[in-house]
Amino acid sequence: MNHTMEKKKISIVLPVYNGAAYLAESIESILSQTYTNWELIIVNDCSTDNSLSIALEYAAKDARIKVLSNNENLKLPNSLNVGFNLASGSYYTWTSDDNKYKPNALQTMIVHLERNPAAVMVYANYTCIDSSGNVIDQTKKPEPKYIFAENVVGACFLYTAEAAKRIGKYDADMFLAEDYDFWIRLCKVGKLLHIEEDLYYYRRHKNSLSETKKAYVNEQTYKVLEKNFLFAYTTSKKNKHYKEFFDHILNRASAHYVETLWMLLSINKKYLFHLNLSQFKILVWNSYLWQTLRKISRRM
Repeated sequence: MNHTMEKKKISIVLPVYNGAAYLAESIESILSQTYTNWELIIVNDCSTDNSLSIALEYAAKDARIKVLSNNENLKLPNSLNVGFNLASGSYYTWTSDDNKYKPNALQTMIVHLERNPAAVMVYANYTCIDSSGNVIDQTKKPEPKYIFAENVVGACFLYTAEAAKRIGKYDADMFLAEDYDFWIRLCKVGKLLHIEEDLYYYRRHKNSLSETKKAYVNEQTYKVLEKNFLFAYTTSKKNKHYKEFFDHILNRASAHYVETLWMLLSINKKYLFHLNLSQFKILVWNSYLWQTLRKISRRM
C-alpha cells in the first residue's frame, strides 16, 4: 500500500438499536483492522439496553470513535444519514452491531477501489455465522450486472464519498431495502466492483431484522424496483437481462400485481408475449390479475 492511499480516511457508520449482545465484537473487529486510517461513528438509535454505555466506553479509549444518540428512534436509513452527515472520510461504509469485519477487510477494499478509478463501490464475499459465532456457510455474491435481478451487494462494501454526495441520502421510505435503493442509485454515477475475497462475518440469528421482517423486506424491495423502474429496465435490457428483471419484479409484486402489470406494459407492451412459465403461473394464480390481463390484451 502506498503512502498516498494511507492518507485516505474511511468513515464507518455503525447504527445500533438494542445491540448490546454483539456490539463489542463489532467494534473490536474495526479496532483490529490492518488499515488504521478510519473513523467510526456509532449512532445509538434510542437503545433501551446498555448499547450506549458500551459505545461510550470504547470512544473514551480511542479518539477515532465518535458516539451520537438520536433523540427519537429514527430507524436504520435515517440513522445512517445522521452518521454520514458527520463523516469526513474519502470512502464510506457501514456495518451492523451483530456483524464483524475480518482484519484485512478495509485494506483489501480500498486497494481495489484505488486500482479501479472507474468504480465507485466495491463489495466482497462473506462468511455466515450463527448466534454463537459458529460458521454456517460462505456466501459468494453475484456480479454487478445482476443487480436489477437481485440485491447483489450484501453486507461487506466500500464506496466513495464523492459518489455518495452526488446521489444523496439513504431513502427513509425504503426502510429495510434502503441499501438496495442506494446501490442502484450508485450505478447511475459509476461502476460497482465485485471482488472474490471473503472479508466479513455476517451473523444470522432469529432476532435480526432480516429474519423477523422478511415479508416487509420483500415489499420494500418491490418499492425500490418501482422507484427505479425506468433506469433498471433500460439497463437490464441493454445487458440482455430484462427477463430476469421482470422475474424479480413479479416475484415481489404481492398486493401490487395489477399496478405492476400496468407499469410493465407501459414500458414494453409486448411483454405479455415474453412471459416465461414461472411468470405465467403467477399471473394465472391471481384471478383478479388474470381478469385484468384479459381486458388489457383485448385492447392491444
